[in-house]
Amino acid sequence: MSSFVELMRSVPPPFNMVVYIMLIVCGSGVLTSVFKQIRKFACHRQELDFKRELLDRGMSAEEVAQVIQATPESDNGKCFNA
Repeated sequence: MSSFVELMRSVPPPFNMVVYIMLIVCGSGVLTSVFKQIRKFACHRQELDFKRELLDRGMSAEEVAQVIQATPESDNGKCFNA
């Protein structure tokens, strides 16, 4: 890690700024992807829990399918709202 810092200090000032900007852009892209995957997993888990709850109430698989189809699709890819 310290060798990277030393390498960045040895680069002339206008060029090290470009490297810093690229690191920030790439880092934010990675973080965005990670949080998007976490959100997708949470939404999927919420939908599974909702279906399991319907089955635990005694509904048949056909009734659960009807409830899921009757639920309006969420906007902008947001989570399934139960």
